[in-house]
Amino acid sequence: MRINFYELVVKFLLRNKKVIKTNSVSQSFKTVCFFSNTAIGDTLFNTPVFREFKKVYPDKKAIVLLNPSNADLFINSPFIDEVILYNGKWSGFFKTLKILKSKNVDIAFLLHSNEPQATPLAVLSGIKYIFKLPNSKNKFNHFHSNSTATYGKLRYIVLNRLEQLSFIGINSDDTRLELFLEDSCYKNVDKVLKRSSGDKFIGFQMGASTVSRQWFLQRWKELGDLILSSTNAKIVLTGSPSEKHMCDSLEKLLDSKNVLNLAGKFSIKEAAALIDRLDIFITPDTGPLHIAAALRTPTIALFVVAEPKNSNPNFDTDIHKFIKKERTCEICIAKSCKYQACMLQIEAKEVFDMIKEMM
Repeated sequence: MRINFYELVVKFLLRNKKVIKTNSVSQSFKTVCFFSNTAIGDTLFNTPVFREFKKVYPDKKAIVLLNPSNADLFINSPFIDEVILYNGKWSGFFKTLKILKSKNVDIAFLLHSNEPQATPLAVLSGIKYIFKLPNSKNKFNHFHSNSTATYGKLRYIVLNRLEQLSFIGINSDDTRLELFLEDSCYKNVDKVLKRSSGDKFIGFQMGASTVSRQWFLQRWKELGDLILSSTNAKIVLTGSPSEKHMCDSLEKLLDSKNVLNLAGKFSIKEAAALIDRLDIFITPDTGPLHIAAALRTPTIALFVVAEPKNSNPNFDTDIHKFIKKERTCEICIAKSCKYQACMLQIEAKEVFDMIKEMM
């Protein structure tokens, strides 16, 4: 087994380290740090935590550890006082540790941050209270202030994140996601869309974090044909630069002036602004779905492997629809699957019928 040099050093530094064990902080505090430095979707799931914390403790300092790849989406939040950028890898561990030490953080909430870096980073920073839910399978849970806990009942994942605030006396079920985009984010988007009165834009998000969640190209083509032949709506293909090849293939198949392939065309904040300009957004369970939810763009989410009770918005349910099919393999390998035949159960006409209802 390969032993990482950094892990050996950290293991040595952690010897004899302890944290205060409690499920309720009774001492006064000045500064908290929320660890939220993974993917876009999981960071969006944490935005209600930032908001609810500042509602109750407006004078306390909220530092958020963010991933440099998506931090631009969140730095404009009025509920974040300071940002520390950290990609979660060993290469930046000790630099981040030095910064975090200097902030004199009293409480850390490990909302969504990868091990084996997250907990050691909090411990070595000298933070008194370190909370994480769930932590039953976390090898560092002896460094967590709260008692060992597993996932509870199946529910919207944001509720699990909000539950961590109960350790400082905050109990909230306000799960609404939020993004705060400046007006300048829309400038280039509006130039490209050139919206006229009566225009309708339907977004297609083809990519997802794993192949197992992606719909097939042929299904997107069938849906596109139905929209183009039966409505005057324009189809907008969204996606990151790495997803552009999918959109290029679909654009070629649809071969219509009413298809706008905008994958990879904008910055991350402009891409969010583009989603905000859409009338309906069709997407698998992936980060852009949660961007749309935060911006109140109507969505139709496609689920098989993932569970909508867990990740489809539980707010504004009149505009956040979903289609859910059952898994088809006796043993589902979920995120590891490279041929998601189960997604073929979702028919283009089923999605189109839902679009017509929402339009």
